[in-house]
Amino acid sequence: MLKQLKQSLIDYSSSLTIYDYVAFGWLLFLLFALLALSITLSKKRPRCAVILILLTLILIFTAPIAIKLFLDKTVRKVVVLDQNHTELNFSKSLIVTGVVQNLGKVEFHKCYIDAKVVKLSKNRYVNILNNLKPIRKKSIIVEKNIAYGESKEFKIVFERFRYSKEYNITIVAECY
Repeated sequence: MLKQLKQSLIDYSSSLTIYDYVAFGWLLFLLFALLALSITLSKKRPRCAVILILLTLILIFTAPIAIKLFLDKTVRKVVVLDQNHTELNFSKSLIVTGVVQNLGKVEFHKCYIDAKVVKLSKNRYVNILNNLKPIRKKSIIVEKNIAYGESKEFKIVFERFRYSKEYNITIVAECY
C-alpha cells in the first residue's frame, strides 16, 4: 500500500504541467498573503489574526488535495468506455476489457487502471461496505502515450475466479 502511494506521488510529481504550477503558485501566493495579513493585524485585532492563521493552516492541508482533484476532473480527465466482462468456464477466469479515452488537455504517458469485483446486495449500506472490501482487485499500468481525444484498449484477467452470485465490476483510471 505504501509502495503504491509512493509510486503514485512520484508519477504525479514527474508529470506536472503548467496548470499544476499555476495552481500551486496561486496557492502559495494566497498562503503568504494570508500570513502577512495576519501578522499586520496581530497588534490591532488579535482574534482576526488567529482566525486568519487557522484558515491558513486549513488551506495548507486541504487545498493541495482539492487542486489535484480539480485538475484530475478538468485537465487530466480520463473516461473508461466500452467496459465488458466475460467469464471463462473452462479456466475459471474473468476477463475485463475496456477503452481508456483522454478527454483532458494534456497528453498522457502512463495510466494506472484499477479493477474491483464487488458483491452486490439489495441493501444500500451493505453495498457501501462491499465496496470497501472487494472480492478481487487488480491493477495494471498502460505505458502508452494517449493524446487528446485518443483511446487505448486494455484487458485485465482475474485468474481462478470462482464466484457464482451477483457481482459488479468497478474500473477506475488515473493517468499522468
